[in-house]
Amino acid sequence: MPPIATASDANPPARPRRTAWAPRWLVVTHRYLGVVLGALMLLWCLSGAVMLFVPYPSVSQDERLARLPRIDWSHCCVIAGAAPADAAVRAATIEQLAEGPVLRLRLADGSRRLIDLSNGHVLNGATRAEALVVAEAWGRPSSVASVVRDQWTVSGEFNRGRPFWRVRLADQAASDIYVSQTSGEVVQRTTGASRALNWLGAVPHWLYPTLLRQNVKLWTQVVIWTSLAGVFLTVAGLYLGLMAWRPFGDKRLSPFRGLMTWHHLTGLATGILTLTWAASGLVSMNPWGFLESPDDPAPGRIAGPPPAFAEVQGALESAAAHAPAVAQVRLIPFDGRAFVLAGDTRLGPTGRPAPASAADLAAAGRRLGAVAAQGLLTHEDAYYFSHHEAVTLPVWRVLMADGRRYYLDPRSGAPVAAIDAQAKGYRWLHEGLHRFDFVPGFRRGAAWAAVTLVLLSLVTFGVGTGVWLGWRRIGLDLAQFRAPSRPR
Repeated sequence: MPPIATASDANPPARPRRTAWAPRWLVVTHRYLGVVLGALMLLWCLSGAVMLFVPYPSVSQDERLARLPRIDWSHCCVIAGAAPADAAVRAATIEQLAEGPVLRLRLADGSRRLIDLSNGHVLNGATRAEALVVAEAWGRPSSVASVVRDQWTVSGEFNRGRPFWRVRLADQAASDIYVSQTSGEVVQRTTGASRALNWLGAVPHWLYPTLLRQNVKLWTQVVIWTSLAGVFLTVAGLYLGLMAWRPFGDKRLSPFRGLMTWHHLTGLATGILTLTWAASGLVSMNPWGFLESPDDPAPGRIAGPPPAFAEVQGALESAAAHAPAVAQVRLIPFDGRAFVLAGDTRLGPTGRPAPASAADLAAAGRRLGAVAAQGLLTHEDAYYFSHHEAVTLPVWRVLMADGRRYYLDPRSGAPVAAIDAQAKGYRWLHEGLHRFDFVPGFRRGAAWAAVTLVLLSLVTFGVGTGVWLGWRRIGLDLAQFRAPSRPR
């Protein structure tokens, strides 16, 4: 945004200088803050354009399951002794790890166990050799290294799986497969292109270099305060630009000339948009707990009390007796009973198919509290939709009388999403304003990307001209400061 007009900028006779409304300190602050912070905002704009087409690397659950081999039931299942019979179980999953099936068990006390189901022994984790076998489902391994944290596993969501075996594949994409040394699961996949492009996209946009991001508290404060400064810079620029604008009674809309005119008018045209992106980026961090959702005990009422290990053992052994041709069998407690999901089929405690009926799902919805409406949703809505990440349809939607909403997997009845008042605020104040995905049918795709790219280009021009003008002014100020004073 431009500084206020002076007599040398405008054609005489000029309007009176509005110094009372545009104090000198605000002009100077906007000018010099704009050089440093404007450069960061320019980086946010350019990297945001890259992120329209290049998401941060990830492995979805569906992608991981698609690469898993089917469970070899001929070597299964020695489950007895994996945990005390009365131990409460939070999660249990059977999958193939390398050459044999394993049970991944999470108890109510927070402990986790990896059980070799061919002999019932507790494993210490996945070995290097097992990681190579796991990675072969993605391609031919060429090398392997042990890593605790790197640029693509720096966030907290990977903490449970650390350390990792990073397996480089001998493919043209230079793929890296990350296998957790604690669980043997594939948790991340990158390619040479995704790594390079994310250094132009997500890494600078989120201020995500490992050196900073690994210190969560420091990273959080840096992002919050730079975003706040960006909001201040934009508001100050809008104010100064409006004070200098001449929409009526003058031949020229701006008192400035040359590039300063373009910065002035472009900044006014895109200032609200720039402010929207800066403020919604700030909201993404939930500063000082601003839209953080409190713990919600309601979804736990669907599962009921955690089943005892003896009950889980019986359900898993019953499922194994029927040897379904699937890659995963997962515990899904429902109303206090131990069901399991084998592929897309829910099995009862006896191992027989027991699909969740509409009556079961409706009863689960009522256990959440006072229900206003519920039913099967076959299309996306304002709170359950695909963007970079796909959502699964159909889904059972429960609308509560107090405004909360829950989405349940109709195959099993398990909750897949919960939206409270804070989540609604986050959806509109961050996702809606940052992505402009609030228009149904215009949340992704080529048209959405094209419109967003045009808007980003306009904001980039407005911010970029300000950075250049501020940098040039600093050069002039330094030259004047260094010049020898003239004798009087």
